[in-house]
Amino acid sequence: MNAARMLVALVTLRWLAGIADNVGARAASEIMALAMLAALGLMLLARMRLARDSGLLVAGLLAWLFTAALSGLSTPLPRPLEAAALLTLLLLYALFANACLLWLRDPAALTPLRRFLTGFIAIGAALSVWQVASGSGFVDPGKPGVIRAFGSDVHPVSFAIQILAAALALEILRVKTGARAGPLHLALLALGALALYLTFARTAWMMALLVLAITIWRRGGSLRKLALLAIALPLGAAALALSDRFADLASLPAFWQSFSFAEAVFDYRYIDNSVSWRMVNWAYGAQQALQQPILGFGPGQSAYASQFSLEMHNILLEGFFEGGALGLTALVLTLLGLFSLHRNLPRATAADAHARSLANGFGVALLLAVLLSTSLVDQLMTVLLYLILLAVAGCPARPQADPQRPSWLPPGSRGYWHHTGPDCGPIHP
Repeated sequence: MNAARMLVALVTLRWLAGIADNVGARAASEIMALAMLAALGLMLLARMRLARDSGLLVAGLLAWLFTAALSGLSTPLPRPLEAAALLTLLLLYALFANACLLWLRDPAALTPLRRFLTGFIAIGAALSVWQVASGSGFVDPGKPGVIRAFGSDVHPVSFAIQILAAALALEILRVKTGARAGPLHLALLALGALALYLTFARTAWMMALLVLAITIWRRGGSLRKLALLAIALPLGAAALALSDRFADLASLPAFWQSFSFAEAVFDYRYIDNSVSWRMVNWAYGAQQALQQPILGFGPGQSAYASQFSLEMHNILLEGFFEGGALGLTALVLTLLGLFSLHRNLPRATAADAHARSLANGFGVALLLAVLLSTSLVDQLMTVLLYLILLAVAGCPARPQADPQRPSWLPPGSRGYWHHTGPDCGPIHP
């Protein structure tokens, strides 16, 4: 088995272990994550290769790992196992990012990767339908009447983001290989949309709409942009007015009138939705983080050291709370590494440009999500799928995917279409 296929096999096993966890195989996902870390370490030692364009991201993750370890040694930890888990994840992310950018751009990886993404979407959709139909889905304490699907993950929001990432990765893979959007592909996208809907995850819904809007805006002409605005604005207003998933936000104006970040006071009369909960949590978290501004309260400790007993739901505040100024600096370096990968995605052909728009749209949406809505660091499958999406989007499109390919160039000819980019194998029919 070559490195690309082995990498896809490891991701598949970790995904299946997560499903096994949900049906009673306790700690299966944690055990598989450790096995994955060991396998990635051995692969690195066996090959001794670093992807050229992964340098800044890997450096950021290793700096984050170092500052997190330093923070953990400097303060008593309420949950030391959570600290160990975060350190493990950061190392796994660094190794997986390097492996993705080395080997998932190999044409040999495309078939197993397509199979994995197909299975992830199809099985995830089936699990979602079963969870909602059987009443075994996720139930919010404040909304016992709403059954939400969580698919192959443990929470609806994280699974919804994963489904969106998998669907976009599958579409990018189709675009890069020049395949037609046949019935099976469209059916998979429809199943992904169904699973996304059944999660009732507002965060992921808004991410999907943002990706669509960014893609149309970047790929369309002036008339298409005007049409987008003419359609999107009324639809957005109608969704806010008619969907009960947004009805609880009607109390936000009253909350803002009574709330101050400088003098945050918890008051159940005004805090009755996820947005107001987050704002109070941010205020408490920021005030507490300033008590230990250099090294923070320790890696993975935000939900346990916090006065509000919640994760920060803001990646910058979480980095500052847990690692202080040093941890926040390392986190910013990691984000700059991701930004560099997005900025350097190919754009030479029409297919490249389309894939770039999809990937960058998802990157923008995910950044907004981790700044305003959800935590990301401990969502292993979400990060793995995001890195897979970036790796696939970073490989030049095959010649048949480019409508501008000269007619005189014979099929299979390497010509000037042969590409050997940084750590990419040759891409030709």
